[in-house]
Order: sequence, then C-alpha cells, then structure tokens
Amino acid sequence: MDLVLTNELELINEVENLGKFATSDHSLLFWKINVGREEDSTRVTRFDYNKMGLIGIMEELRRCNCDEEMKGNVNESWALFKGRLLEICAES
Repeated sequence: MDLVLTNELELINEVENLGKFATSDHSLLFWKINVGREEDSTRVTRFDYNKMGLIGIMEELRRCNCDEEMKGNVNESWALFKGRLLEICAES
C-alpha cells in the first residue's frame, strides 16, 4: 500500500484503497481531509443596482473633483473613489 503522510493525525479521515494502477505496483488511494473553516463575521454590504437611481449616482460622481482629490498613487486613488461610491450608494 502507498502512503499518506501528514503532520496532523486528525487531518486525514477514511483512507480507502481503490486498487492498483493497471501498469504499476502502486495503489490508488482515496481519503477525506477534515478542514475546518472559521466563520467570517465580517458583513458585506451588497447593493441592488437595478433598484438604484443610477443617473443620480453618476451625477454625484461627476461632482467629484477627481483631479484634485486623487493625486496619490493608484491604490490611494482607488480607495478614495471606492469610498465615495459606497457613500453615494448608501445614501440612495
């Protein structure tokens, strides 16, 4: 039988030998891995853009003086734009 190596015994569950490969002396193994997942307590706000006044949102974005406000690097500019867009959407 071939090997399943792990440094955590609780990680591997239900190892099953499915038999040998047709042209090899190695066995095909099937096993389940126990992987826990921590619940993400972060809430994500999702907007239904179909129900929003997109024309109003676009007008608000046009009022933004992007040339003056977004003089930083790309990441800073994106953060400013995204923050402003989220503010506008939350007000809609």
